[in-house]
Amino acid sequence: MMIFFQSLKDFLQYDFLLYALLGTLALSMTCGLISPLIIARKNAFMGSAISHSTLLGLAIALSLFSAEQSLSIFATTLAITIVCTLFLATSTFRQKLPSDSMIGIFYTATMALGIIIHSLFAKNKTDLLSFLFGNILLLTKEDLLLSAGLLIVTAPLIIIPFKKWLFLTYDEEGAITSGIKARLYHYLFFILLALLIVTSIKLAGTILIETLLLVPGFFALKFSTNVRQAFIVSVIFSTVFAVLGILIANAYGLPSGATLAVVLFLALVLSLFLKKIYTFLRS
Repeated sequence: MMIFFQSLKDFLQYDFLLYALLGTLALSMTCGLISPLIIARKNAFMGSAISHSTLLGLAIALSLFSAEQSLSIFATTLAITIVCTLFLATSTFRQKLPSDSMIGIFYTATMALGIIIHSLFAKNKTDLLSFLFGNILLLTKEDLLLSAGLLIVTAPLIIIPFKKWLFLTYDEEGAITSGIKARLYHYLFFILLALLIVTSIKLAGTILIETLLLVPGFFALKFSTNVRQAFIVSVIFSTVFAVLGILIANAYGLPSGATLAVVLFLALVLSLFLKKIYTFLRS
């Protein structure tokens, strides 16, 4: 237990670790807000496609800028990822063909192109690994401001039209008939997802961010008694276990992104196991 108190003390003592802690809080809260929508809308594969498509943006950004130019890398990666995301959003909006076909094609093509561009033009071939799997030591004050800004933007866009999100999620045809602009919300959802994924790259990496996007919402929808409660539970679950994850990562010198992913996964598995035992004992 002492090692966790020491780890927390480290986060409060050193600026770069404090930025990581505050950035984790902001990003985990944002993930908690959007995660139930991803699960309820059956867009888990979509999040995976967007997160992997950031590899293309990163490859181009790392070919143009050095790793120290974090804002330039962020802006370039975000711009390219949003272009790719808008293409994906257009291709999957109310299409007759199964959307997972287009997502699978998009997923592999953008990753392959990103790997080729990185191998040919990147200034430093090793930089990509930190972005793929996350490294909290890379977080700066600018990253913290971006994380906080994303939370400030995302929260009202989810909370204020909350009923419209639910209507579109569970009865899209009825929502369109009642006058809700489904296309607008479709594109908004994709753009928020792209913003969240690109902002979270340094914390969890493009490969592992899916855990933060999926596990809190799955847990919340599994254990909550109503949809509104699910969003609150998702935010709490995401925040608590994301912070626990980076504390463990710092305490034992583990990779932050991988530790976050494992901690959230183990928390989910343990919760499901305990629920099974509780149900068995009550029967």
